[in-house]
Amino acid sequence: MLIFCLVSWALYVSSKQLARNRRIENEVSILKQEADKIRRENETLTEKVRYFASNDFREQEAKEKLGMKKTGEEVVVIKSRKAEEEQVVPQTAPAASVQFQRPNYEKWWRIFFQAS
Repeated sequence: MLIFCLVSWALYVSSKQLARNRRIENEVSILKQEADKIRRENETLTEKVRYFASNDFREQEAKEKLGMKKTGEEVVVIKSRKAEEEQVVPQTAPAASVQFQRPNYEKWWRIFFQAS
């Protein structure tokens, strides 16, 4: 009887220890996944910081936001077709006011089905 109690107690303690080990392994794997995710985010942020500190980024921002150019460069402005049409038709013309008062579905219809 004593041997049976000792074996039962040993099995009980072993099962508790195995369950504890599984919980710890699960926590470790979750923490490893989080660490990998943080490592990837850090790499991405490091690449962004490196790009933002580069001369290419500074040059691009200076051109786009400040309208600057390098010495020796020439700026070419390409107007869109819509901008040209707005400049050609005066705002006070009756045809222009009718065109701008059309409902949206007619404008879309003209865009998709009338190629002019």
